[in-house]
Amino acid sequence: MEFLIFIALVTAIIWAMVALKFSTAYTRRFQLIPLLGFLVILLGSVFTYDFFHIPGPIPITLDRLMLVALLGAFAWQYANGKQKLRRFNSVDFGVLMLTGVITLCTFLHDFTFLNNMPASRLLFFNLMPVGLYVVMRYTPLGDNDLKLISLGFVGLGLYLAVTAIAETRGLGAIVFPRFIMNPEFEEFFGRGRGPFLNPVSNGIFMVVSLCCMWMWFPSSSLRRKILIIGLAGLMCIGVYSTLTRSVWMGLVAAAAITVFLPAPQAYKGAMVVLASLLLLCVAPLLADKVFSFKRDKNVSLADMENSARLRPMFVTVATRMVADRPILGVGFGQYAQAKYPYLQDQYSAEPLSLTKGFMQHNIFLAYVTETGLTGLSVLLLMLSLFLRAAWVNWRDVRLSFWKRQFGLLLIAMLANHCLNGMFHDVSIIPMENMLMFFLAALVNNIYSTQAATAQAPFAQSVRREQNRVEQNRVVMPTSGSMVT
Repeated sequence: MEFLIFIALVTAIIWAMVALKFSTAYTRRFQLIPLLGFLVILLGSVFTYDFFHIPGPIPITLDRLMLVALLGAFAWQYANGKQKLRRFNSVDFGVLMLTGVITLCTFLHDFTFLNNMPASRLLFFNLMPVGLYVVMRYTPLGDNDLKLISLGFVGLGLYLAVTAIAETRGLGAIVFPRFIMNPEFEEFFGRGRGPFLNPVSNGIFMVVSLCCMWMWFPSSSLRRKILIIGLAGLMCIGVYSTLTRSVWMGLVAAAAITVFLPAPQAYKGAMVVLASLLLLCVAPLLADKVFSFKRDKNVSLADMENSARLRPMFVTVATRMVADRPILGVGFGQYAQAKYPYLQDQYSAEPLSLTKGFMQHNIFLAYVTETGLTGLSVLLLMLSLFLRAAWVNWRDVRLSFWKRQFGLLLIAMLANHCLNGMFHDVSIIPMENMLMFFLAALVNNIYSTQAATAQAPFAQSVRREQNRVEQNRVVMPTSGSMVT
């Protein structure tokens, strides 16, 4: 059955590309490449490696095929003069620096370790998102493209929410793809992990989709606003079904960003007071349930509490590793084998050997151990540049509503990336990097286009002034040509 779905999906993709290519009614309203970029996200999120893949030195999946096709289409347009590269800016510099440091830290060490795991991680979790970033960064982008992308995320979020709710309620008949309910994938089984098989990635995607849905609220009629509120409630239940505290924190942060920041100044004080009173009333009632509850079907409450005890130990191990190799770390993807010499307990009151079966549970500790202070500094620089571009877009009143809203969306995404990253290494979660780089590329596309547009009038005025000076320049005659 899944093979037939795969054939139908590939056929649908081909005919959709043909229709978009030759239908002037649509190509005038929408650009093809942004839609294909979102399709990469959609295929990688729903029709994942566990749904379909062709084994090989580089396993072939649907999203990887689509990304290769997208890169090929972009290269063909550039070669034929239909695509232009804008000026390299600071955000691009941050992406380039992080990619360079990670690549260097990969190939300076044994990148064939554990069946080429470091090289595979570099390719699939870092270089592929950067490839998508490059295409989305330089392709023409309009409001209609942003609207269509936001609607695509709304549909994806509703699917993920229904799937997460069905998972936690045991309604396997309505869960698609079927592997989601397969108990052989036992990690996080019983939580809303979705096709990612990870509740953190599932939650981040639902939060981003919820923010996209909220973009439509201000301009909607009363009926549509009621519908949006209802669907937003469904997505919130889906986020709750992940049973992951960091995802809940990300939802609260995203709600604050997308509701508080755009609100009129007169309402912000009342919103802060109301939120504070609600927190004071609800926190005592939910504190015990939030900090101690059973989540995974195959993990007991005692195991969950023991897992929480490990987090300070991860900090101790990371501190020891950084003290030994502070500049470039132990090597990208090398934590799994490099940690063992640092698990000796004679210098610690905690049994650090308990952490030997785990990866780092913090993205910043993961980067500083594997790529050193250099990698961590470049990561923070890149995230700061993403945030700056998003904030400038949001504050620029010359931009259209949709272009400003995508700046706000990236801010919400970065908040979720960092909040969840404090408790999980989200850089190794499938599609999370792809989503962040996709949104960052769209925002930087808008940011750089607006900067070039703002500089154009000044450049034109300078050229006009130079032409005026040239036209009015008086050539002084020589003494021999003077007439008395």
